[in-house]
Amino acid sequence: MFNIPNDVRKLEINKPTLVSWVVNLSDILEAVVPYFYQAKKVFTTRYFWQTPDASFSIVGLGTCKEYVAQDYRDMAISREKLLKNTITNAKHSGTGPVFLGGFPFDKTVDSQKTWQELGDGYLFIPKIMVTQTNDNRFLTFNMIVESSNDLNTQWENIVSLWNTVSQSRQSESPTRQQIQANEIHVPEWLETVELAIDEITSDSDIRKIVLARELFIEATEVFSVNDVLKNCLEQQENTYVFVLEHNENAFIGATPERLLLLQENNISTACVAGSIPRGKTVGEDNQLGSQLLNDMKNQVEHQIVVEAIERDMSQITETLSEKGQPSLLKNRDIQHLFYPFSGEKKADISFFSAIEQLHPTPALGGQPKELTTKWIREHEPINRGLYGAPIGWSSVILEEGEFAVGIRSALLSGKSATLYAGCGVVADSIPQEELKETRVKFQPMLRAIGGEENVTSK
Repeated sequence: MFNIPNDVRKLEINKPTLVSWVVNLSDILEAVVPYFYQAKKVFTTRYFWQTPDASFSIVGLGTCKEYVAQDYRDMAISREKLLKNTITNAKHSGTGPVFLGGFPFDKTVDSQKTWQELGDGYLFIPKIMVTQTNDNRFLTFNMIVESSNDLNTQWENIVSLWNTVSQSRQSESPTRQQIQANEIHVPEWLETVELAIDEITSDSDIRKIVLARELFIEATEVFSVNDVLKNCLEQQENTYVFVLEHNENAFIGATPERLLLLQENNISTACVAGSIPRGKTVGEDNQLGSQLLNDMKNQVEHQIVVEAIERDMSQITETLSEKGQPSLLKNRDIQHLFYPFSGEKKADISFFSAIEQLHPTPALGGQPKELTTKWIREHEPINRGLYGAPIGWSSVILEEGEFAVGIRSALLSGKSATLYAGCGVVADSIPQEELKETRVKFQPMLRAIGGEENVTSK
């Protein structure tokens, strides 16, 4: 089916070159996520990404080229160097050479003890990528080749790998197991909330601090990344669903929060701050939503984030969308105050520099950015790794892509999983209420990895 095209056969290559060739899968109509599942026994690095409306999905398999993604400027330089030695026929968004993966929340913190190879951030160009855009399906083969003969050999190898993945069938059934949950450092975390409140109510310039904590899970069997992804897709509508799996670790989540979409020179982001649980009935849900819209503490928290994002967006856009009123963003377990921003990108702004400008938003770090990031680094009793950090995809050949914020997420490793949740602390926060809020935010991933009915708590 995938004999080497004449256009590829004719290429004259005499130095290391990224050849990225796209094929239209016109005969495929179904979703592309099965290719992620079917690649489990073929590749140790897999990636999945789906937008909240499910109109765009990416499956990335294997590694053509890897990057430690600590620094945004280094990645921008790497992109420019790679672009100079790239040959591709890509014409559609999200096809051809694409970076997949995520950056660390704080590049100055060593998170490798918990996160191992993902701790410093990890981006890669997949060997094989399947892209779904609305009703279209595209297959991209990526290979670094040094000569025309090398190209022929690598083409045969990559086609063989694709045939193995595409022709395999899932035989595994969902894993049935008991899991035990252990909330980590709760007394210390409550003390840290008190310290944050003291900081905010002192003469400090800090107005808000976002604190995260962990829920550690032990299981009787090795966690199936495939099972957890299936549960996320079935249970968490209206979210960005992502998986970054590399060797023994997988970072997986269903996040409601976009960090950055760059498309046709337009930058879009959103403020997602302030939260309350969903109701058990329509009436209760509407009552809780109305309470959120009118709650002073959440309004203050939300406004801090809106003002900061507006300032950051003014640095990277020529124009900015007009202000409006926040609306409600409803997910299965929780609802948030939501406010979108968009504007035309400034000419000198790259995709990675735009991410650097926006991350971390006050919804994930606090306000002001530099002071709160330092405060979190010095006081928070966990290492966030990729939690709360940018994760997504970015084109090599175009200034386009989309990154979300890695919340409502978990790190899976063998029979253990670490779930993450955070909350925004402001002057009138109550520590026990913030604890309750994080427990609500654990629920999406807690359900996805094993179901609440299978959980016991230490």
